Formats: sequence, structure tokens, C-alpha cells
Amino acid sequence: MKSFLSLSVLFFSFLVCSAQFTPSTNHINTQLEGSQTAYIKVPLNYQANSSDSISLFVRKFPARKTSEGSIWLISGGPGESGASLYPLVDQFASIFPNLDIIIPDHRGTGLSAKICPNEENIDSPNGIGLANNEWGSCFNYMYTHQDYVKSFSITNAAKDLNYLIQKISTKGPKYVYAVSYGTQLALRMQQLGSPQLDGLILDSLVPLQNDEDNDLSHRSFVTNAVGNEVLNYYDSISQSEKSLTIKLTEILRKEKEDQSFKNKLPQQKLSHLFGMMLNIPKVRNNIPSIINTLYEGDTSALNQAVRDIMSFHVTYASDYQTFASSIPLAQVISSSENNLRPEIKKTELAQEDGNLLFTSPLAQLIAENSMPSYERDEYFAGTPLNLPPTLILHGTLDPKTSLNGADRHVLELSKFSSNISYVKIKDAPHFIALFAPDGFGQAVKTFMNGKEASDYMIDDVGVELR
Repeated sequence: MKSFLSLSVLFFSFLVCSAQFTPSTNHINTQLEGSQTAYIKVPLNYQANSSDSISLFVRKFPARKTSEGSIWLISGGPGESGASLYPLVDQFASIFPNLDIIIPDHRGTGLSAKICPNEENIDSPNGIGLANNEWGSCFNYMYTHQDYVKSFSITNAAKDLNYLIQKISTKGPKYVYAVSYGTQLALRMQQLGSPQLDGLILDSLVPLQNDEDNDLSHRSFVTNAVGNEVLNYYDSISQSEKSLTIKLTEILRKEKEDQSFKNKLPQQKLSHLFGMMLNIPKVRNNIPSIINTLYEGDTSALNQAVRDIMSFHVTYASDYQTFASSIPLAQVISSSENNLRPEIKKTELAQEDGNLLFTSPLAQLIAENSMPSYERDEYFAGTPLNLPPTLILHGTLDPKTSLNGADRHVLELSKFSSNISYVKIKDAPHFIALFAPDGFGQAVKTFMNGKEASDYMIDDVGVELR
């Protein structure tokens, strides 16, 4: 009883401190003009015997029309800050003109408290992204402050979100939109039993945490399955005697065996590059041309694809100083909860990838983890017992969070909640709101109009294979 009372006093001490949003000024990017910001103190680890706190950054974009409530936008990652969603504010404002849009930097990202406070500081030499010469001191800080690092868990981030939504939401209906890792965070929050939401929108749903086919250590298999679907589609409409699959197989073998050919290629592993092409529809739809020209020894189409990929990643949200992802946070959470094969070696993963045409470097990046990790808690691999009206959107060609994994997850969620609409966007990759905005808007407006929960497919010309 004493422990419970102590925890209650701790929470109350935070709740009585009013959150004051202040106008945000001096912006390089006009997107932020008119927005308001606040720093909110929350408990470090939500334990009764601890009074330590951290600060979370929140940005609010007031409703374009009379405000009647709020929608929270939860970024992915783990490690991405709220700035990754700033470019979509106008899109959300057009769909929700009467809702304030609130975007937090979840713990460990953006302007919120960081795992490496000095090295990931906005005023450090490389800003919030780590510079090469900052890794050593960051590692040292993590190992000398392990209890602090272990507090940057999914469950604590979910408790943060629960606390923020209850504390600073605009009066009226409350909605949450979450993408990718954000869907995992939002569902963990729902496992906690609160807050009371009027609607939940999950974009690119992550797999169940105990899905052994689709965890992060199997990312290359997920990517390769989508890549093969793309090749099979183009082969089905091609008149060529030799399939794209055979051509790409021969190209990858030549990369390994022919040094003169390899010298003409970009430095990145070819299967990684083809995997990256699947993320961007404009580049993905050029894969047949890239394979055919590369098969003839011409690297020009491949080099253009690399430039297009780099241009996308350099220009998207690059104007925001807080856009860079936190690698320490991504590694800590991924290694602690989302890698079901923590013992696997990088060499073993390389052997697994050996015969795949499309691969991802992610599994190798998180393998042989050398950063502190935390113990999984009782919420790991769990499912919320009740959900508010929920819309789940997923692309049929998502190379990051597989459609198969989403299907399994939706089936499990539906055992406890009957008000789930599951909408698939034909040929869409990861991140529906970004890459298939028309399909996204159509599905969300139908959902917000209170239509009965149903499952259906949407076409969006912006992402279709052609």
C-alpha cells in the first residue's frame, strides 16, 4: 500500500504542473509557422521508489477551423522524432480541419530527453545525430548509466504517451494516428488500459512481437518476398524469353565473381540497393529497366536509381533540425524487444542472405548488440483487451512490415475487439500516408464518417505497379 501511495503522489506531482504551450518562432521552414511548443516533465521510469524525471517535447498545430478536439501523430522508428511527420501536417489538416494536431518527440528522440544527453544534443557539433567522434563518449555514457538507458523502453514510452494525451489534449474527441514502430507504441499504450480514445489509425502495422517469421532478424526475407512479387508481376506482362528473376540472379552472381564488373557498381551491396528500391514507388517501377540495362553491362539506370533514393532521403524533412534518428534508442529497443534471434552472428545472417535477390542491412546492424538492453516486461507480445474504433492500413507490397505479419496481427487483435477496419492499399509500400495519400484520405474519411467496420482493398494510382 505504501508503494502504491508513493507512486500516486509522484504522478500527482506531475499532473498539477500545468503545461503551457508557447508560440514557436524563428523557423527556417514555414511549415512550423503558427505552431506551439511545450516541454512536459514525466517520470523517468514510473517506479514508486524513483523521483527522477525527464523532459518531453511536444509540438501543436492549431486546427485550421474551430477546434473540436485533437489528433496525435506518433512517429515510427524506433528512433524517429516527431519531425518525420511535420511534412504531412497540411495533409492531416485537410482531413481533420477541426482537430488540433499534436506531435510529440517520444523519449530518446528529437528535443526530448536523450540516451546520450551531450552527444545527441541539438547544440552538439553534429546536432542530434551522432558524429563519428561522438560514438566513443556516447558508448561510455551508456555503460556508466545503464539504469538510465534501460528506462528508454517501449512500455515507458507508452506510459509517456498515455500521460501526455490525458494531460494536454484539446477538449473534445481524441484520436491517435501512428505509423510503423508507432503502431507498436500505440498498441502498448492500449495494453495499459488508457487513455480513452475516440479512434485509432494504424499505418503499416508491425508484426506481433512473437512472430518468428517477421521479426527484425528476418527483415531480408520480408524484403525479398516483396521483391519477388514485383519481379513476378513484371515477368507476367513481359515478352522477354529470359525472366527478370533469372537476369537479376545472374547479375548478383557476376557481382561476386567478376571484379571488373563490380568496379563499375556503387559501393553498396546490389541486393541491398534493390531492396531499397522497393521503398519508393517511383524507383520501384523502374526495376525492370534497371535489371535489363545492368544485364547488358550498362550501369546508368542503376546509378540514376541510387541518386533518386539519396535525393528522397536527403530532401524529406531535411529542413528540420530535429529530424535525425537516434541510433542508440533504435538499437536499445530493437535488441531488447524486436529481435527474436539475439544470439545470431553477422556471418550467419550473411549466409542466410546469400541467395536472396532483395535484402535489407537491418538485421546485420542490430546483430551482436554491444549496447545495454533491458529485460522484457509483462506487456511483451501482448494484445490489448479492448480497442477504440480502429482503422488499420497496410500496403500489399510493404517491404518492411510484411502483409503476412499484418494479417496475423489483425487476426489476433480481432479476437478481443470487433470494431476494427482493415484496409489494404494495392501495391503500396511502407508508410501509406506518405506514399498513397489519396488512398489514405479515402480510407480515413470513410472511417471518420462512422461507417461500420469492414475489410476492403483500395487502389491508389500513385503507388500502382506499371
